[in-house]
Amino acid sequence: MSAERSNLQISYPENCGNAPRHQIIQEVIVALHSKDVNHLKRWVSDDVEWEIVGFGTLRGVDALCQWVSSSGEKKSLEFKSVLTHGREGSTDGNVTNEQDISAAFSHVLRFTGATKTARIASVRSYLVPKPHLEVFGQ
Repeated sequence: MSAERSNLQISYPENCGNAPRHQIIQEVIVALHSKDVNHLKRWVSDDVEWEIVGFGTLRGVDALCQWVSSSGEKKSLEFKSVLTHGREGSTDGNVTNEQDISAAFSHVLRFTGATKTARIASVRSYLVPKPHLEVFGQ
């Protein structure tokens, strides 16, 4: 399944549709990469802690929104999987910027509670740049 949000081409994995958090997690990551800070504010707690492994931790919704607003434009976003259980969820996939530089991602999210309306308390994100094939002699 594919969709487009602003100029971002988005690809979603097939799922059963029975886990409401699947949709929430996907919406939050799409908002992150499409710079939709209003949608992010809807789902993250005011005191969210968003760790970007190897970069640092953004503390609070304002710091997160400032970082998102200053990030580069993305061209495509591909979700490989979305998993949820209780207060936790995760997703992985690939993101490509306007310069055709791709990175694999994994986001691990913890919600403030188990209800469908619970906000996101913390996120740990891994972003791994994909090497060009020339690095491997191809």
